[in-house]
This record gives sequence, structure tokens and C-alpha cells, in this order.
Amino acid sequence: MLRSGLPLLFLDVDGPLIPFGATQQQLPGDYPTYEAARTPRGAATNPLITRIDPALGPRLLALPCTLVWATTWGADANDCISPWLGLPELPVVDRPPLAAAPSG
Repeated sequence: MLRSGLPLLFLDVDGPLIPFGATQQQLPGDYPTYEAARTPRGAATNPLITRIDPALGPRLLALPCTLVWATTWGADANDCISPWLGLPELPVVDRPPLAAAPSG
């Protein structure tokens, strides 16, 4: 349980940190890509990670809040995204299990 007294900032990965969805007219030539000072484990298996600007890490850390992963990446965000951004290991929101579809 977090008791920092600071507000929580829930971080998602797909969309907010890894941009996607722009058309060729909106973004001719594709998305910019970046290199991080340290390539984290698992980064090579997801080429979209290079769309994340490592400069976002210090900006996120400067915010007066507690950062929390709230993403379908789950704990993998700490393995792949946190090192890319230079973030410490962050708490992760557990997704509830999917409810079974009602039968009948």
C-alpha cells in the first residue's frame, strides 16, 4: 500500500508513452525513434519501445506525485519501460481477472 501522501499518477504504456494511431498525413515519414542510455532486457523483442522518448523519464520523476504502472504490460513495464526511461521500479496495478461470459 502506498502512503506517500502525494497524489498518484497512473501510467499506461500503449498510447500515452508509445504513440500510435497517426495517419501518414498527420505524421509523414513515420514516428520518431530514440535510443536510451541503457537498453533494458526485453526491449529488443518489442521494436515499438524505441518510440518512447527517454527524456520523459526525468520529466515524470520531477512531478509532485507517486508514479504507478496501470498498464496491460503489468510487471513487464518495470523490466522494459522503467529502465528505458531511467525510472525506479514502480508499483503495478493488478488487473482483475476477466469475468466469464454468462452462459445460457
